[in-house]
Amino acid sequence: MKKLLIILVCLFSFNSLTYASFPITESSSSDVSSAISFQMAGDGDDGPSLIEYIIGGILFFLIPAFGLYFLIRAWWRAWKDDVRWVKIVTYILLVTVVLSLLLSLIFYLEGGLYGGMGG
Repeated sequence: MKKLLIILVCLFSFNSLTYASFPITESSSSDVSSAISFQMAGDGDDGPSLIEYIIGGILFFLIPAFGLYFLIRAWWRAWKDDVRWVKIVTYILLVTVVLSLLLSLIFYLEGGLYGGMGG
């Protein structure tokens, strides 16, 4: 617990130090705005390239998958250790998923919620 607290304090102080080290003055903001207008006027590229979309998609799915792996692994260990609340929550989630799939199937076969009423 103490190590986590120290890490959080270090991160917040690093953040404050970073902002304090690079102050923005009036002259530097005008330099930035002129550089941006020059880049916008001279750049003919409208958007990101295909490789940037691919890398963004990989990162978009890779980061949650990494966290999901550890969540499932911890859940599985708790299940094997017979933790009571884990088993109860698992059963509740399974019943909810099965009921929603069953209702979706029924609505699909009947033509939707209002599809079978003369529409």
